[in-house]
Amino acid sequence: MFPLRDENPTAPGFRPTVTYGLIIINVIVFFIEVAYTGQFFDFTNQNAFNLFYNWGAVPSCITGSSVLNIDFGSGPISVSCPQEPYFSLLSSTFLHGGLMHLGGNMLFLWIFGDNIEYKFGKIKYLGIYLMWGVTAGLIHIAGDTSSAIPAVGASGAISGVLGAYLIIFPRAKIQTFLMMGFFWRMLHIQAKWFLPFWLVFQNLLPFFIGGFGVAGGGVAYLAHIGGFVIGLATGYLYKKTHNSEFTYGTRYGYRPDY
Repeated sequence: MFPLRDENPTAPGFRPTVTYGLIIINVIVFFIEVAYTGQFFDFTNQNAFNLFYNWGAVPSCITGSSVLNIDFGSGPISVSCPQEPYFSLLSSTFLHGGLMHLGGNMLFLWIFGDNIEYKFGKIKYLGIYLMWGVTAGLIHIAGDTSSAIPAVGASGAISGVLGAYLIIFPRAKIQTFLMMGFFWRMLHIQAKWFLPFWLVFQNLLPFFIGGFGVAGGGVAYLAHIGGFVIGLATGYLYKKTHNSEFTYGTRYGYRPDY
């Protein structure tokens, strides 16, 4: 299931400049990674190693270690943790492990971020987005505090966007390209079905099958799950404190476009 766009317009004249800005920053940082590593689709060389261990969120460093002892099969090596490891909780949200990693994250931010920005307001949205990213990183670290594997990517923050979107816009339809073998079809799926499907099949099942922390394929599923849950909580809090936006002004329930 590949999302293409949501059928959820914002007010005329509104420009999601924060969402655009976040996408631009992520793309710029990605090309800095490309220039530094000399790689594009996957960052796997020594320069990438140095980059991710200095700017990625390494659980063991953040929980107090100063030196990491790592063995990837060619013998143990020692790596020093950065002097300010807590900053990596933020910097890691703008790094990506390759082109597909960046492309998938930015697609979801492009589709779902504008409506959340419209609801929260630009400054609040930016602060909450960064909070989602840092919180998702902390939840990931709690899953394995001794891990020496750096976590990178905007997925935790974007999962927060998706969680809030599910609460605030459950009836918004997502134009989705479905491919099952030779069967291709364009569907229009409500967010209340699309986003739980994404959570279960892209994160919960791989997480429980692959294990805690960084599971199969090097994906930090716990960060995605944690970001989604904190996004749900944020969306619920917004809905409770802005009740008039979701009703007719009477007791008759939610507006039909939500």
